Amino acid sequence: MKHSLVSTFALLVLGSAAWCAEEMVLRIGDKSISVEEFEKTAQKLRETGYSHVEELDQQGKQELLDGVIARELLIAEALRRGYDRDSAIAQAVAKSERRALMNKLYEEEAVQASYAFSDADLRAFFAQQQYDVEVLSQHIVCATKEEARLVLELLEEGTPFESLIRPYSLPNIQQRFGPGGWVGWFKIGEVYEGLKVPLSTMPIGSVYPDPVQTLSGYHVFRLGERRPVDFAAVREWVEKQALVQSRADDMERYVGTLRERYQLVLDAEVFAALLALPPQSTQWDRGDSPLLTWRGGQFIAQEYLTLVEQGRAPHPAELDSARLYKAVDNLAGKQIMVAEARKLGIADDADIRANVERERDALLIKRLYQAEAERVGEIADEAVRAFYDQHIDQFTRTDGRVVDFAFVRESVRAALRVQAETEAMDALLAELREAYAGQVQVFPVALEKAFQ
Repeated sequence: MKHSLVSTFALLVLGSAAWCAEEMVLRIGDKSISVEEFEKTAQKLRETGYSHVEELDQQGKQELLDGVIARELLIAEALRRGYDRDSAIAQAVAKSERRALMNKLYEEEAVQASYAFSDADLRAFFAQQQYDVEVLSQHIVCATKEEARLVLELLEEGTPFESLIRPYSLPNIQQRFGPGGWVGWFKIGEVYEGLKVPLSTMPIGSVYPDPVQTLSGYHVFRLGERRPVDFAAVREWVEKQALVQSRADDMERYVGTLRERYQLVLDAEVFAALLALPPQSTQWDRGDSPLLTWRGGQFIAQEYLTLVEQGRAPHPAELDSARLYKAVDNLAGKQIMVAEARKLGIADDADIRANVERERDALLIKRLYQAEAERVGEIADEAVRAFYDQHIDQFTRTDGRVVDFAFVRESVRAALRVQAETEAMDALLAELREAYAGQVQVFPVALEKAFQ
């Protein structure tokens, strides 16, 4: 912004000492920001648009304060517009809170403060998890099993593997692994479950005879090389993996005890009906019969289908019985964990509330930016051409040739749109500065104490 909010509000500082608490840096309306809160928010700003603030001297603090004030004004405006009641934001905030509650519950009730592993422990884990062998393989990942079988037939006829990647492998796979389809060196324990046995046993240089389905698609693959992994070279990495696994095991055991304590029960009849649902159906016509019940709660089939509609869960028709059970059981387990966290008073934790509020505020600002961006409208062709003509030097190569307008039209349009959106946000902030001018108070004494 061209004008500092600190300068705009400088007059408000005068006469504020009568009620200024030393730890309060800023007050906007009825919201107060302490030194600690200012430091946390300012540090977040330094990780994004204020990374240029290197020195936390008076000038640096004032620039960060300027950013904090701007942020609070945008949040206040978003709340005034009712964006906190937007269903997408409300769902995201609720999800953030659930995640925070579960993480805190894990830390307090499930995992140990520290874990220790002997060399023998790590070597056993190294072998058990199949980290002791790594492979280099070449993949074509198809959208359907039929396409994958066609690729295998073409390979049997002698078609070069590389020539089939472009027409048959999924675009995101090609982008990730390049035109050769080589996925790099991976330890056996790191690859998809369905690929572990084939890559461990198939002859080097051979193509596996059947497609293997993973979350990415249907794999047709050739093994390039296989070699042992030196434990000493990866010992530190193995120890980190052992820590992750030990924590995960403790978490799983804890969730198991919660399931027993809350008496989680699956209705087999409702589950079978859900599993048999036609692929396109996301409506449950069997009433509100619970799919899962537990002490103090339940999970009905329509709840799962609503998640399917929102793209947050796979359709039952895409899963077998075991995978669907795992999906619904996991969702019920999360609800039980949240209930237990609330029962233990974890929801009242100040850090959790602050973190959830910060995530909510970030979503509100993003939504506000989207609203202002929508008001900008499309960038006219005339404006794009005018910018090109007025800045022709930017499109002139070192050999003197000018890049044709057709090649840069859309990139210029995108740049002009970003500029217009930024100007719209600056204009909004200017309006907010005036609207909230009488409600902003800055406390220099407390600001001076920040970052000391």
